[in-house]
Amino acid sequence: MEIETTTTGQATVLNLDGYLDSFSVTYLKESFNKLFDKGIYKVIVNLTSVGFVDSAGLGQLVSALRMCVHHNGNVVLVGTNESITDLLKITKLDTVFKIYDTVEEAGEAFKA
Repeated sequence: MEIETTTTGQATVLNLDGYLDSFSVTYLKESFNKLFDKGIYKVIVNLTSVGFVDSAGLGQLVSALRMCVHHNGNVVLVGTNESITDLLKITKLDTVFKIYDTVEEAGEAFKA
């Protein structure tokens, strides 16, 4: 799992590349913790280059969402492929996370 951090407007973007699973979830957790240590709680997670997500990956996304919401922020998702979208629907997390097609659309959501 590779994670690149960028910014767009008021939000920080985590661009993920690889599988988000029990083997790589610690990298995502570390990335979120670095943001939280800096007081950053408006996060876009770009999943465009993620081929697979398991329950550990979902758990980390939910954990980060809870932390961000607690600090008046949010975590939104971008670029979910068909299998990730299906997983979010099956787990009903599509009703919890806001999902956008592009980073630009997600960035606009933080301006509102």
